[in-house]
Amino acid sequence: MSNAVIGALRVNLGIDTAAFSDGLKSAQSGLSKFGATMKQGAMVAGAAFIAMGAGVAAAVKGVLNNADDMGKAAQKIGIPVDELSKLKYAADLSGVSMETLSGGIKRLSTNMAGALANPTSAAGKLFSDLGISVADANGKMRPTSEILTDIAGVLSTMPDGAEKTALAVKLLGKSGAELIPLFNGGKEALRGMMDEAAKLGIVITPEAAKNAEIFNDNLSRLSAV
Repeated sequence: MSNAVIGALRVNLGIDTAAFSDGLKSAQSGLSKFGATMKQGAMVAGAAFIAMGAGVAAAVKGVLNNADDMGKAAQKIGIPVDELSKLKYAADLSGVSMETLSGGIKRLSTNMAGALANPTSAAGKLFSDLGISVADANGKMRPTSEILTDIAGVLSTMPDGAEKTALAVKLLGKSGAELIPLFNGGKEALRGMMDEAAKLGIVITPEAAKNAEIFNDNLSRLSAV
């Protein structure tokens, strides 16, 4: 899909969302008025899809669903959606599934929180032994993506084998072993793949994810009416 189409979609998302929201507020004055307003809102949204043609409309809906799903996944595992979308791109290039990536990040987040709360705990010792700090200069937790690149720097220097797999599992849970291909290129390779996602314009921003969620929710409301 061209950047022009995606750009137009982002603009229309805000317009259509506002139209649907106005329709829902107007519902307080009666169901008949609500139905008429929603019908008008549907025409605004539908016209954009019809004008683009069935094939492009399906592709646009796919973009919307992907942004919505990514936003929800980011909320569940506790990572900014733009970070997650960059990591997903890197994972795709490495043959790692989204499910595996999500599982690893969940376990890593737990270990990071434990290490930050108690540096002398098992989790704290695990990171300190690897020379990885979970806290920044202000004592706040560093971004998960930065910790992952540090882990890539460590694991990439180790030969494939039981020791490397065991360490990956300690850091990232049962998903750790399957995530090794993501780390084997090293820190710079992982950063490079994430930067490439940004250059390609495929990073999902928090605003885009939220607008996609609202838009899909409004389509569900319209279907119910």
